[in-house]
Parts: sequence; structure tokens; C-alpha cells
Amino acid sequence: MSVRSIVFALSLLRTVSLPAQARVASSSLCDSVLRAAHVDSAEVTARAYLLRRDGGTLTSRARNLLLEAFSSQFRPPRPLQLPVFSSGPVRTRMLEREVLAGDSLSKREPLVYGVYDFTIRRDGAITGIVTSIPTLAPGFDEQVAKALIAAAEDSLPALVPRALGVDSLRLELRVTTGPEDTRLRVAPDTLFMAKFPLVRMADAKPTGINPLAEYPPDERDEGRDGEVLLRVVIDASGEPSIPTLEILHATSPSFALSAARALARYHFAPAHVGSCAVPQVTVMPFWFSLRP
Repeated sequence: MSVRSIVFALSLLRTVSLPAQARVASSSLCDSVLRAAHVDSAEVTARAYLLRRDGGTLTSRARNLLLEAFSSQFRPPRPLQLPVFSSGPVRTRMLEREVLAGDSLSKREPLVYGVYDFTIRRDGAITGIVTSIPTLAPGFDEQVAKALIAAAEDSLPALVPRALGVDSLRLELRVTTGPEDTRLRVAPDTLFMAKFPLVRMADAKPTGINPLAEYPPDERDEGRDGEVLLRVVIDASGEPSIPTLEILHATSPSFALSAARALARYHFAPAHVGSCAVPQVTVMPFWFSLRP
């Protein structure tokens, strides 16, 4: 089962209003609160990673050629609105009931993170552009799509499928202002550099009694322990934003689906700056075992 099919299955469980989420941190009600919470700034680098969707190898020369064609066309929206904040610490094995009382404040910076799929045809056209994981930054994903389409006007992208002897090539583009992603094992290209504000805020956290993830029936014959690590944006209402869900690690697709189904039903105290709730990335671990 693919990550996309898992996200589609979960989308049937919960409907999320992305535009409403993206407007939360920029609302006039919260603007003054966020400005007052600004304690410092951090230099950030937006990195672009490019991979083949079929798992095949893309040479460094081909990757650099395509990333340069994209980067030369990309322009971030102005002003660049940053509604989502970076994650706090990974949760521990025991997810105990937590409340807002006594929250400690930490410095967090906004985060841009998006994943996009597209196809390069032998004639150089770039088609089938899909935002797999939205950034929730207004206009950002649209600018990525525009840059990909504009890159096709150059004859260079067409050289890659021709050199590989294929009619079309399905690729994945990842854009992030977070740390370098060592899982990908490919060199990124610098998309832009900027200063992002550091804001003192309280992290999102699970609250109440959340459902346990069910041990998958089709794994019972093996009886092995399972581990899953999920990344998701918790919106300002305290709900997981399913379109932003990413599986960072999973023992098997069945364990991943079970963990994602449980997470979709979690309730959180949203991250907040004073009285202003804001979306935040959260990384959640799940463990499975038939042993007592």
C-alpha cells in the first residue's frame, strides 16, 4: 500500500479545510500576538530534493540539470506567509494525558515543507503536477507548479528522459526549510535563503484519552513487533491535517495504515502563542507488539 493510498483512505475519515488553516496565523487577531512573541531570527535555507518515483537512479548530472532549470524559474510568493511552525520533541513511548497548565515555552521557527510529483515527457513537456504534501503557505505550492511548467520551456529537461531511453519520467520534488534530510541520500539544491522569526510558543500535544493503534490482522501470523513514525501538521483547532501526513518510518505498510488511522482520531491541544493557536508540525511514534 502506497503512502498516497493511505492518505486517501484517511481523507474519508476527516475533512480538512486547508484555506482556513492557512489563514489562522495571519489573522488580524493573532498578528500582534505573534509579533510580541518574536524573540530572535534564524537564517534558513530552502532546499530542493529530486528523486525518481520508480526508485531508479537519477545521476547527479541529470538531477543538477533539472533542479537548476526549476530553481531558475521559482519565485516564492511575496509576502511569504508562514503559518506552520517547526516541530517540538518526539513523543515518548507512553502517551500520557496532558493539559495546558504548566506548559513550558520554547523557541520555534516557521517551516516550509512540501512534496510534489510530476512527469517529464520525452518532448520536454512537464505534466501531471500534483501537490502530495501541501506547505499550507498561501501561494507557495502554486508557485512551485508555475516554476515546473516554466522550466519545460527550456530544452534541457527533455535531455533527461532521452538519455535514459524512456518516453516519460515520473519524479518527486521535495522543498523544505528544515534540516537536510539524510533519508533521501541525494544532494539538494539551494532554492532560496531567508531570515525566519523565532517565536516563543508552547508545543502541540495529545490530550484526553486517544485510541490505541490496532495490531494489523494480516501481521498476526508473523507476530513481530512493529514501529511507525508519522509526521503531520496539527492545525489550530487541534486536529491532524491529513493531507500533510507523511510516513517517516514503518515496519510494514499495514503497521503504517493502522498508526495513521489511530492518529487521524487523535485530539491535541494545539500549539499556541499566548492566546493564539497556530498550526505546528508534530512527529508521532507508534509501537506494536503481541507480547504482554
